[in-house]
Amino acid sequence: MKTTLHSQGTALTIEYRQVGEEYDAVIDGQSLKARLLSFREGSLTLLVNEKPLHVYVAKEGQRTLVSIDGQIYEFTQVQERRGKARRREAGRLDPEVRSPMPGKILQVLVKEGTQVEAGQSLVLVEAMKMENSLTAEGAAVVKKVHVSPGDLVDLGQVVVELEFLTETTTSQEN
Repeated sequence: MKTTLHSQGTALTIEYRQVGEEYDAVIDGQSLKARLLSFREGSLTLLVNEKPLHVYVAKEGQRTLVSIDGQIYEFTQVQERRGKARRREAGRLDPEVRSPMPGKILQVLVKEGTQVEAGQSLVLVEAMKMENSLTAEGAAVVKKVHVSPGDLVDLGQVVVELEFLTETTTSQEN
């Protein structure tokens, strides 16, 4: 998986893959191995290249603040956020439901062809020892399910594709 974060006008490219309970990552050309040791709301302890690292994370609007050894870093995911904001401003919902972080699929609660309502749970993902429910943004029909229970998913990986229902579609059926 590859993502780009932006901090003070500088782009930080991160590529990573999960291997068992560890992550192999390349951050701006520097390789490292990381494993999650503990996680509590807003803080986590990682083992990075065999050294413990305490990290505190806070989200504030569109930015994420990360504190490592007393140093504070500010990040935004400009491209993803702008794209989603443009779709919502135009009144369009995102038909691709994506994993918000790397994790393991616990349950798939829908099947292809199932009609779902806004806010309905589609998939349960376990990430950093927390259970996350991925939901539909609007009334839709499940077009494609890309995962099964037990699958490991990456940040941003598409897990379900939806086809949103419109008033025109509904009135044509009547």
